[in-house]
Amino acid sequence: MQTFKKAGVAILATLLCLMFSQHTVSAQRGRGGGRSSSFSRSAPARQSAPVRRSAPVRYSAPVTHTPPASRPAYNRAATVNRQPASRTVVNNRTVINRTTVVNRRPTFRGSYGYHPSYRPAYHYAVYSRPPYLYGGHRYYTYHSYYYHPYIGYHYGPYWHPFGYFMASLAADAVLLSIENAQYRYYQGVYYQPYNGGYRAVAPPIGATIAVLPEGYQVVNAGGIDTYYYGGTFYAQTDAGYQVVQAPNGAVVYNLPDGAVATNLGGVSYLRYNGVYYLPTQVDGQDAYEVVQVQ
Repeated sequence: MQTFKKAGVAILATLLCLMFSQHTVSAQRGRGGGRSSSFSRSAPARQSAPVRRSAPVRYSAPVTHTPPASRPAYNRAATVNRQPASRTVVNNRTVINRTTVVNRRPTFRGSYGYHPSYRPAYHYAVYSRPPYLYGGHRYYTYHSYYYHPYIGYHYGPYWHPFGYFMASLAADAVLLSIENAQYRYYQGVYYQPYNGGYRAVAPPIGATIAVLPEGYQVVNAGGIDTYYYGGTFYAQTDAGYQVVQAPNGAVVYNLPDGAVATNLGGVSYLRYNGVYYLPTQVDGQDAYEVVQVQ
């Protein structure tokens, strides 16, 4: 009997010890956030990361990234030689003069020439009038034919028609190089060397001048302003004013000396520098319209 009593007391003491120890552990976790009392709060216990076995290393050839042919690699060491732009005020309008690249073949699309330095200026005109048919060609116009006598317009003492010969030019004549051909420009006229002097020639498409000659006319064709002087049309670019082809539908009020009358199907056109002009009348004033020929 005594033996059973001793055994029961030992079991009860063991249970009490276990309960007391669990209560103590719970209290420590509540005060220390689950950290052991043997560690300082400023130095939390570090758990060692599980050891992972690395995958076996396999040899692979180095990959060389080569840019495609259409997209060359960017060369950061390359430098661009740019010159500062100068500004000139002409007719209350600021003109930016930059260095012009010469001997570059201009790019043209359709019958409307344009150069990479400015946006395409014209669109094919939409004509409401039926074309004149003659010789297998169609002649499109906006205005009706109105005959009036042609009188060559003289643009001033410095302007000369094609073929005019000069023994020498002014010292400030501008030298131009277009498609490996040498030109001189002075006061709205283009010259080339001829027989020891200079002869007036047709303006080369793509030639760029810094300032327009006095007496030019602003012509709006296709919603874009162009500039007309002496049978030549110019478009404004970053480099200045560039010679372009005559825009279809443009209306001018003067043609220089040298235009040739051409009768096509009873309609008397005028042809100057390869461009057909229709005699017409705008707001009661005699004028000429650039004709689209197909």
